[in-house]
Amino acid sequence: MVRPTNAVIWLFLFAKMLWTLAGSKRALNALFLQIMTAGVIAISSLFVLDSLYYRKATLTPLNFLLTNLSAVSLFYGSNAWHYYLTQALPILCTTTLPFVVHGMWLAVSDKHAVALRNMLATVAWSILVYSFAGHKEWRFIHPILPLLHIFATKSLVDLSNNVNEQRGKRPSKDSTSRKMLPQIHRRFLVLLSLTIPVSLYIVLFYCSAPISVLAYIRNLPASELDGGIGFLMPCHSTPGHAYLHRDQLAHGKMWTLGCEPPLQGQDLSSYHDQTDVFFASPIDYLETRFPTRVNLTFPTSSFPTSLPGAPPTSEYPWAHEWPRYLVFFGALLKEEGIRNMLHAKGYEEVQKMGREWEGEGQRKGGVRVWRFTQGEKI
Repeated sequence: MVRPTNAVIWLFLFAKMLWTLAGSKRALNALFLQIMTAGVIAISSLFVLDSLYYRKATLTPLNFLLTNLSAVSLFYGSNAWHYYLTQALPILCTTTLPFVVHGMWLAVSDKHAVALRNMLATVAWSILVYSFAGHKEWRFIHPILPLLHIFATKSLVDLSNNVNEQRGKRPSKDSTSRKMLPQIHRRFLVLLSLTIPVSLYIVLFYCSAPISVLAYIRNLPASELDGGIGFLMPCHSTPGHAYLHRDQLAHGKMWTLGCEPPLQGQDLSSYHDQTDVFFASPIDYLETRFPTRVNLTFPTSSFPTSLPGAPPTSEYPWAHEWPRYLVFFGALLKEEGIRNMLHAKGYEEVQKMGREWEGEGQRKGGVRVWRFTQGEKI
């Protein structure tokens, strides 16, 4: 099954197709029969599988829509109505944005460009619908990115042809491959290629520490991992078990701070998840929810993280045991008393990854790995 929110795009396309076929009753009947057959089979199969897994009547796409269309989505932030126009599209298109806009203008001005006009209507519809939601992310409109690339391609080809015509150049006949590929003017290629070094830096280097630290942990010997690992980071800062795949860290030996949304109808203005509670006063959290001394057997924590659908945070009995390893961002060490407390407990920094200036807020200062050493040389 595809992401349920993709229905925004497909509802428009199906509506457009039904409007086109309005004059053919036979075609409409055939289409309706195909849609119903495929839809019933897919939804029924999904319902059966979900119900067997959750052991109660469940349809996950419906639950997804009901949850995300509620106020719960605002727990993850809200944005202005123009977010997709002023921020998301520039992020997705980068240096192709001028060509995307020009390609859209070509679609509007050319009455014979039916396919392009349909694509433009799909893009406009999708952005309009998503803009009504309070919580917005640029990844939500990723499905329309191929359409945006088509507009950019149309613009690049037409502009390059115009330049060549103005200079009296004819299409090259050097090779078969050049005949098949459109000739894009050099200055346009230079503009498009400006994103390559930036993209390489972002993909390979920028904020790479959350991945690098998991590679470091994954290569630790099994005897080290038996002592457990605790992540004092905002939730979802690392891929976690999806990257590690170490048996020694199963069954509670690795824990992270939780950030469960207010699924019980709590007031968003006063709701605080575990991450909020911890970073409101890290020193208080460590003093009240961790033992006074480190247990050298490193037992499993009894309640280290939030559980889905649990009571309000005021009732959470979070309780930790000190693990052998603690992982956190360097910004935590700037909190009053944290560095001194960790040293007093017997922890020392054994690994530092990333650069101090990368990230923002609680995710700055690189990633630090501290190990319980009890005075041993490491």
